[in-house]
Amino acid sequence: MLPAARRALEAAPPAAGELTLTALGDVRVLGRLGEGGRSSVHAGEWRGRSVALKVYKHFAVERHARKHPVPLARYEYERNLAFHSVPGLAAFVAEPLGYFDAAGISALVQERLDGRLYYFHFLAHDRRVDERLMGHLARLLELAHAAGLYDVDLHAMNVMVVDGPDGEPWPKLFDFNLIPFHVRPPNPLIALLLATGLWDARARDLRKLRRFHDFSRVERKLLRFYPE
Repeated sequence: MLPAARRALEAAPPAAGELTLTALGDVRVLGRLGEGGRSSVHAGEWRGRSVALKVYKHFAVERHARKHPVPLARYEYERNLAFHSVPGLAAFVAEPLGYFDAAGISALVQERLDGRLYYFHFLAHDRRVDERLMGHLARLLELAHAAGLYDVDLHAMNVMVVDGPDGEPWPKLFDFNLIPFHVRPPNPLIALLLATGLWDARARDLRKLRRFHDFSRVERKLLRFYPE
């Protein structure tokens, strides 16, 4: 029954359907929010809260297992929690609420963010760069790096723009399944450079921030999953 439930969720859960998922069995699935390369995301209610339920695709679970010993849902939950627990970062990070890794299903429950993905927010505002939002993203990186958290995977489809203080646009990061570059270097040379301090662990994040509005490499792929 559990593998069948996983397949049904990855396809499309019925509106207001009930999810049977062992430890997350009391999650009430209300509809589909979107899909990415590694998972599908669903709106739900859990223990009195509005939540987003991420159900990982089977190939993504297997691929992650070849790279890291901690199962995917637990890994993302713990990495999400590491960010959310840093003083000052909770304002910029979706809150992790629970996870499940067993019996053919890997799933994460997270605070549901009511807003718009940054990419679509940017398009809706005539491609104008909001310097306040960019300042908040820079602050996010500053706090993360001060806490020793790198490879934030900061890009326009991992940030939701929500209403912040006084109704101003506010960024919230919600995706944390990327294994950091300094944890799993792509080759021995990079590992050596990181170990000797010749490669600044902050460099990739700062480069991503500088190139945050360069969508040329990823736009076509992203729009397959979020055809707004």
